[in-house]
Amino acid sequence: MQIELHIIQSKTSGGFSEVPVNKLISLTRHLLRLDADYSQLQQYNQAVKAAIDNFRVAYRSLASRFPNLRICYYYASKKADAHVHANLQLKADELKQVAEELFQGAAVSVEFLGARKLLELARRRPKTAYELRVSKSLSAVNGHVVLSTLSEYNKFLRGGGDKVKAELFESNVRDFQGDTEVNAEIGNTLRNEKTVEFWWMNNGVTILASRATLNGDSVTIENPQIVNGLQTSTQIARYFQSEKGDDHRNVMVKIVSSDNEETRDKIIKATNSQNAVQPATLRATDKVQRDIEETLKSTGLYYDRRKNFYKNEGKPADKIISIPLMAQAVMSVVLSRPDTARARPSSLIKDNSVYSQVFSETHPIGMYSNAAALIRHVDRVLKSRSEMSARDRSNLRFYILFWLSCVLVEKTSLTTSDLAGIDVKAVDDSDIEAAADEVWQIYDGLGGTDQIAKGPELRRLALEALNVKLKGKSAQPSLDSAISLAN
Repeated sequence: MQIELHIIQSKTSGGFSEVPVNKLISLTRHLLRLDADYSQLQQYNQAVKAAIDNFRVAYRSLASRFPNLRICYYYASKKADAHVHANLQLKADELKQVAEELFQGAAVSVEFLGARKLLELARRRPKTAYELRVSKSLSAVNGHVVLSTLSEYNKFLRGGGDKVKAELFESNVRDFQGDTEVNAEIGNTLRNEKTVEFWWMNNGVTILASRATLNGDSVTIENPQIVNGLQTSTQIARYFQSEKGDDHRNVMVKIVSSDNEETRDKIIKATNSQNAVQPATLRATDKVQRDIEETLKSTGLYYDRRKNFYKNEGKPADKIISIPLMAQAVMSVVLSRPDTARARPSSLIKDNSVYSQVFSETHPIGMYSNAAALIRHVDRVLKSRSEMSARDRSNLRFYILFWLSCVLVEKTSLTTSDLAGIDVKAVDDSDIEAAADEVWQIYDGLGGTDQIAKGPELRRLALEALNVKLKGKSAQPSLDSAISLAN
């Protein structure tokens, strides 16, 4: 028999500190004692005392059966990173010791849950199993290729309900692309080619699963993800909104079973590379991209990890941040290269060495939400500048973002932690206006052309001007020799 006690200390601001752990130590010493008189412990509220007293009652009643006891402490902070200071770890060890002294033989653990771990936990879904009835099948190790009637596949998409299950497309690199030529052809085939097999004219669907078992005329798929064939699936679902009765034409479905993340990513990229797909789109399933999407949601912004997903959801365009725009914003601030961000945005995604500098699980997750908020704030303010054309705004937005960030942090070489630590709510329009005035003066003096914005001279002069402005605060030398990126 096993008894488990889980105690959670959580907070929404700041990183990890010793104070909450000290509170857990005091709570353990006072409330977990089986002989404690709760009437003498007025410093704890009734809800906390009642919850822990439930444990004490259960433990006493089962003590004669010598249960195995497991006590788990969790300290969660939304703004903390994964690093735990040595002094804090000593406090965690003290907490374990206090609990082990009260309950000899108990298994005691203390876990620190930072922003990324909380995101990982939030994304976990309970295991789900879908059934797809098939008319023909070919099986191999960890895979099946099947034909399923359009009617049965439509039922699979809806999971027994009325609406298509959005969770099936979580790992797809794109959302529905709308009325494109290809989608129009799929719709036309569904409606008008009734005497020709559908799978003859369609590339079919690829499903990734943690496990898939074929039994007779049906295959049970655990945790299915449609990683290729979203356009086909959406058109089939739309077709059955108006089509009455069954349709016995078949769609081809490839089902691959794998829990290996590297293998899954390879399959996703391979099955989405036959036709032109933007480089950013193929990065959509990276873990760091999922983390950014979840983080931005909490700030009221929407990360377009799967192209067109939030557009199709009806979200405002100025609240949507694309992968390339995020890359450009981070490149401008953290790598101090607004010129590269303006001139070669696609290279930020294509080049693995550059991509890993911009997008990494080791970077504080808060830097991405700050980068997104700041570039959207800059864009909004620049729209009111009558002296700037649309071309000028496009040329200068990343230089102004860079200048603004340097002034806020008071240095010209920002770290990822610097960007994550900016209080974006304290930034007002006047801060951006001042940055725009400074950058505009340099840009206009150089001739104010696309070539100027994409070349090295504007960046060089902006850095010199920033160093002069920040002299005596925390100015640093020019970064021209500090960072070398593929041009």
